[in-house]
Amino acid sequence: MMILTRIPFLPAAAATLVLLGLAACNSVGSSGSTPAPQGSPTMPVNAPAEVFETIDMGDQSGVAGGESQIFKIETQTEWDDFWSRHQGNVIPPPPAPSVDFSKEMVIAVVDQQQTSGGFQLEITEIVQGWGSLSVLVDKAVPGPDCIVTMALTRPFHIVKTARTTVSLDLVMTQEPYSCG
Repeated sequence: MMILTRIPFLPAAAATLVLLGLAACNSVGSSGSTPAPQGSPTMPVNAPAEVFETIDMGDQSGVAGGESQIFKIETQTEWDDFWSRHQGNVIPPPPAPSVDFSKEMVIAVVDQQQTSGGFQLEITEIVQGWGSLSVLVDKAVPGPDCIVTMALTRPFHIVKTARTTVSLDLVMTQEPYSCG
């Protein structure tokens, strides 16, 4: 004996109409830009990413501060001062890496002090927005199954990129990782 199952036509037709309606909303009258949530930096759709080169990255910056910080360093004097504070825990401190401030600037992101190891900051992208550069940073946070050092740390990432006069916006995402 053969059993036939009827597939209702109405739900399939309704789903097709909904999908067609959504596709039409995305193409008819669309300006190509997506409004940003209130309080977040706005970036043009398909904004070009800036090229950057890592100068230093780690978890032991000597730069003090209570919150995550972003620094735009545009002169040799500012760079020497920042590097001196950043390497304040190192004896003797290494010389500041060379930067051509006529063409380049330095962007440094320094996290707040952490009570253990396992934290990491990484600048993943620098995107030109409307009147500012958005510096996108991933913050890796050790999960509960991770064994980490019991030491004070201050993660950082320092890069150099093409010089610009616009301001910087720090856009940080925090993602726990598993060690199991």
